[in-house]
Amino acid sequence: MNARDICRRLGRAVLRLCPMVTPPPVVSEDEVRPRFVARDEDLVKVCAHLRKAGAIGIDTEFVRVRTYFPMLGLIQVSDKRHTWLIDPLALSDLSPFARVLTDRSVLKVMHSCSEDLEVLSFLTGDPPGPIFDTQIAASFLGYGFQSGYQQLARDLFGAEMEKSETRSDWLARPLSENQIRYAAMDVACLLPMQRELAGRLRKLGRLTWAEEEFERMRREAGRDEQPEEYYLRFGGLWQYDRRELGLLRDLFAWRERKAMTRDLPRTFIMQDKTLRSVVKHKPVAMRDLSAMEEVKPSFVRRHGKTLTRIVRDALRLPEEQLPPAIPKPPNPRKVGRMVDRLRPVVAGVAEELGLPPELVARKRSITELAENVLRGVDPPLPEELGGWRRSVIGDTLLAALGK
Repeated sequence: MNARDICRRLGRAVLRLCPMVTPPPVVSEDEVRPRFVARDEDLVKVCAHLRKAGAIGIDTEFVRVRTYFPMLGLIQVSDKRHTWLIDPLALSDLSPFARVLTDRSVLKVMHSCSEDLEVLSFLTGDPPGPIFDTQIAASFLGYGFQSGYQQLARDLFGAEMEKSETRSDWLARPLSENQIRYAAMDVACLLPMQRELAGRLRKLGRLTWAEEEFERMRREAGRDEQPEEYYLRFGGLWQYDRRELGLLRDLFAWRERKAMTRDLPRTFIMQDKTLRSVVKHKPVAMRDLSAMEEVKPSFVRRHGKTLTRIVRDALRLPEEQLPPAIPKPPNPRKVGRMVDRLRPVVAGVAEELGLPPELVARKRSITELAENVLRGVDPPLPEELGGWRRSVIGDTLLAALGK
């Protein structure tokens, strides 16, 4: 049976899902049996099977609206014969599944997996691996930069699936029949897709390119950014002196830790505009903070003592404990002119290879290259233009700039 037939049978099976009953619904048709895993002892058995599977398809459904950490509502897993819907709300111990995620002998196949990697990393401490992202793989085969899962299933196998439950409440129970159908279909085609795409990539000699991208994405998801580093995300840092940068660093770190502890979005703790204002006015006493127009009395009551202490401590820090100054960025017009010179080069190489220009070199990469050249950074190529991109486009871009 080929991949097209498998996926069509998967599609027919999942579309026959029954309404929820007690016990949870089970789909049974030939080789496909989507079922709920809602007991710890069942999860242990399923995970023991998954660790012998060689490759599994994974997707997650989560909610992240009023919390710092994503709230997992469902984990979908498939192998060559079965589909499981793991209910994290009913389970007390997800560590058996965490061990599957970090088992290097099991390939994890996902589609557009950056958010899934982040969510699953909270279970494991490190991003799952090894991974295969079907969206990235498809982009190396001319399917566009961000091909959707349903469109890719249609293009590869003629399988039809709906996306009506994208914005569902995945924390509500019981799940609806449509939610179950949607969740199961989101993993049903992943393994057939992986086999089809990997085979085509291998024939084109691009499988190693795709594997570099998978690993780069996994590393990015695993970067352990410390709270003291979050201030570096702030725009316009070159406008602050070292003392102000030290205050920014400490305020950002406090907000990050507070958001984690209370499991609230960062802006629920303190808005960016309030943070900027505190750095500008440097209130060292409660009355100073209360006098600031941007600060509400409720905020002063809740956080005033802590914030003013952070300000006082930052103003007393010795020079050697302050962050280094941030250099002023190059002239935006010069950067823009250089980027305009590089865009046609990227477009030409992308057309020759039949790849999306965004995959060959994203705008942020060529912008970083232009800034590096104007700053005199040596070597100027940013990290993202290394690896397979170095030979495909990196050297060409440097030649276009006379480097």
